Amino acid sequence: MKILTKIFLFSFVASASLAANTSKVNLKELQEQIASLQAQVNELKASSANNNNEKVQKQIDELQDRVDENELNAALSKVKMGLDFTVGGASVHGKIGGVKSNNENKWATEVHLNLNAQINDRTRFTGRLAMAKYWGNMGNRTFIGDYEGGRNPQGNSVVYLDRAYIDYDIIPDVFVATIGRQPGTDGPGSNLRNSSVRMSTYPAMLVNAMGDALVLTYKPQSLKDYSAAFRAGYIRFYQGSEIDIVGGRNLLGTQKGKDSNLYLLMAEGELPLGDFGKNLFILSYIHGDKYSLPIDADMPNTTLKILDDTYNLGNNDLFNLHFESSNTFGSPFSWFVSASYYRGSKGVDNSEKIKTDIASNLNMIAAMARVFENSIPGSQAVGQATIAGIQNKVIQSGELNWNNKDAWAIHLGARYDFTKAFNLGFEFFHGSKYWVALSRPGINDPLDFRNTRGNVYDIYAIWRLDLNQYLRFAYTHIDYQYANSSVPVGGTYKVNDKANIFSLFYNVRF
Repeated sequence: MKILTKIFLFSFVASASLAANTSKVNLKELQEQIASLQAQVNELKASSANNNNEKVQKQIDELQDRVDENELNAALSKVKMGLDFTVGGASVHGKIGGVKSNNENKWATEVHLNLNAQINDRTRFTGRLAMAKYWGNMGNRTFIGDYEGGRNPQGNSVVYLDRAYIDYDIIPDVFVATIGRQPGTDGPGSNLRNSSVRMSTYPAMLVNAMGDALVLTYKPQSLKDYSAAFRAGYIRFYQGSEIDIVGGRNLLGTQKGKDSNLYLLMAEGELPLGDFGKNLFILSYIHGDKYSLPIDADMPNTTLKILDDTYNLGNNDLFNLHFESSNTFGSPFSWFVSASYYRGSKGVDNSEKIKTDIASNLNMIAAMARVFENSIPGSQAVGQATIAGIQNKVIQSGELNWNNKDAWAIHLGARYDFTKAFNLGFEFFHGSKYWVALSRPGINDPLDFRNTRGNVYDIYAIWRLDLNQYLRFAYTHIDYQYANSSVPVGGTYKVNDKANIFSLFYNVRF
């Protein structure tokens, strides 16, 4: 019984320490206690087997359950959680193609469950589960792309994996490898309006969508005083991995030349500007190699597929220069400027592939025409003409023609904090004729203004209720000057469309 008493006391101490504040738990000591406890359990099991004592065996089983519970609690105590909750409403007024529209009182909710764990001295995990939806959105899209799940409120109440990555210190404080689903949204250029600290590694004008990547970061100790960091990354933009789709998209199919990769180079740091104050300078470059996407298209007014495969469209390059200043010269004035240059190149002529895919997908029409040829002469010619007409219409539309064009965009923003509770801000954005951004809509940006080919003006007021929560009222005006925003294909044409957004949002973060 002395052995049992000792073990029960040991188990009680371990359980009591777990019930304490997790920030005070010494996980290493706790794990050592669990290992010692498990060894004593094993010793007692051996003694019980020799003595065939049923009472002792029952006590051992109960003790084993307690050991398992302690091991689970020890693992869970490593994970810290945080919540970011946003809810609010917006009214959107527009004039598209000369037709006025009014969409009043549209409410939405966004929830982020943030997860952080210091696994050991060299390894950290960061994750985020996210959900974004319009209220009562039964009529909205049920399909949300991998790059916007949990961000685009046009989805539903499904919870998506927004972020999940490991930081591993190859050389502590010098060389870090980051792998997994990257922190690619709400980066520098977003934090003033969102009343937050830096929420992403990458400037919002470089990328404002989700993605999976391997990134290496080098922080030279000689530049430590300037918070300098240099990054190189490999991003998998698209890869065919479906198992129920024929052709190149199938996991067992031939995908050569169709997978799409992005390559990242990035340098950042704080410039030595003396009394100017805290600042951040970021220079970034992304090269897109073989921009590929799965293309699905139906024949008009039917459910017959005419296109259903992966298309390699072209290459693109994106440069971004970002600079921001916080509390300039010790004042309550903060601002940023972010400028980007985009270039589309090596557009692929997919005319023959389009013809082949349409003919293959519409082989039913050709087969039926051959069947009716004997009873209705000319049926085969009509069938062939129908298929040829669809082929020519798709090709001539140019909707899959890559834009081999240069473009640029600039985003400016400033905020003045009149008091700790009340802030007033203004932002301006301009995108040129063929501008396209790696960005998707969100609850705070329902029309994805960073993809605008035209001008955006935004004014907002923030009323901070306390350290954890605030209200934001905003008015956004968008002048669309060119069509086909957000897509790098299909060309563009002059338009004179307008949009006005009035929004009020409540945010709580802890």
